[in-house]
Amino acid sequence: MSLLWNRKTGVVRRESCMFAGTDSVRLLFPASELLRIACPALGTEYQSGCDCSLSPDGRTLKLEPGSRIPHLTERELHPAEPEARFYPAPDANAIEGGIDGRNLLFDRRNFFARHQIEVDYRSDEIDFRSELAPQRDRLPRCRARLARRERLNITVIGDSISEGYNATAFVGSPPFEPPYPELVRRELAERFGTTVELRNRAIGGTGCRQAADIADSWLGDRPDLLIVAYGMNDFAHLSATEFIRIMAEIRERCRRTSPNTEYLFVASMSGNPQWRLTPPGPDAEYAAALREFVAGSPGDTALADVHKVWSRILERKSFYDLTGNGVNHPNDYGHRIYASVLVALFDPAEGSF
Repeated sequence: MSLLWNRKTGVVRRESCMFAGTDSVRLLFPASELLRIACPALGTEYQSGCDCSLSPDGRTLKLEPGSRIPHLTERELHPAEPEARFYPAPDANAIEGGIDGRNLLFDRRNFFARHQIEVDYRSDEIDFRSELAPQRDRLPRCRARLARRERLNITVIGDSISEGYNATAFVGSPPFEPPYPELVRRELAERFGTTVELRNRAIGGTGCRQAADIADSWLGDRPDLLIVAYGMNDFAHLSATEFIRIMAEIRERCRRTSPNTEYLFVASMSGNPQWRLTPPGPDAEYAAALREFVAGSPGDTALADVHKVWSRILERKSFYDLTGNGVNHPNDYGHRIYASVLVALFDPAEGSF
C-alpha cells in the first residue's frame, strides 16, 4: 500500500481528483512539481499543459481546452428521466433522494473510477495534521503479538464499505486495488514481518443491529482483534446513543465467548451531503459518541477515527474526489484513507500518512 503522502520527501502519491460539475479540482497541498497524472481504470496518462494546467499557487488543476481527462457536467451529476435508471436496477445510473429533489448520479461498479484521475506531485508545504490520538496504551495484546512477530488473527464486521464495495479489485476493474481490510492485513504483515490472517464478515446493506444475525460467524472466530465498522447504514435510523449501546453489546457478547479478543471501533466516513440518507450531522454525532465511548473503555478497546481524517480532507477536496459510487462508498483513494488510519494506530510512520 502506498502512503498517501510523505513529509520527508514531500511526495504525494495517487491523490484522487474528479472534474465533477467543474473545470477545476483542488489538491490537498500546493504542488511545486507535477510528477504524474493518470486514470488507472482507463490505463491512460495525461500531460500537464495539454490536458490540464496547474494554478500559480499550485493548489488547483484546471482543464485545458480539448482535454482528454474525463469530466462531467452538473446535469450529468443529476440524471433525469428518461435517461435515469434507478437503483436497485443492475444497470442503475441514478438514485433517488437528493435533498433538493433531484436524482443523484450512482454506479455499482467502476464508473467513478473511470472518471477520476490520480495525481502524483511534490509539495513543499505538506501541512496536514490528522490530530489522531496516539492510543499507545490501547490494544496491548495485539501490539505485543506484532512486536514478537506472532500470528495475528483479525475479524471484521460491518457494512458494504468494509465488505469492499467500489474498491477496484472488488468490482473487477483496473487497477485492482483491494478494499481497506485487505490493505491493512498486507501492510501489517509487511511492516511487522509476521502472518496476519483476515476474516472479513462484513455484509453490504447491513447496519449495526444486524451484527447479532451473523454472531455465530464472528464469535466463532475468537480473533485477536475484532474490527467493528458500522454507521453508514445507521445514520438515518438510529440515534448516536442507541448506536453506542449496540456497540457496547457487541463487545460484551464477544468478551463472554473470547476474553482475549481486543476491539477496534471504526468511526465511519461521511456520505454524500446531498443525499437524504447521509445528510451532514449524524456522521459527526456518531464519531463524537464513539470517541467518548472508547475514552471511557479499558485498554482492550481502541478507535480508528476515519471520520476525523476524512472530514479534514474534505475541507480541501470535494466529496466526488473520494467517492466510489456517488453516495456512500469510498473509491480506491478512500479505501487507502481507511487503511492508513488503521495502520497508523499500530505503526505511525514518522512524517508520513
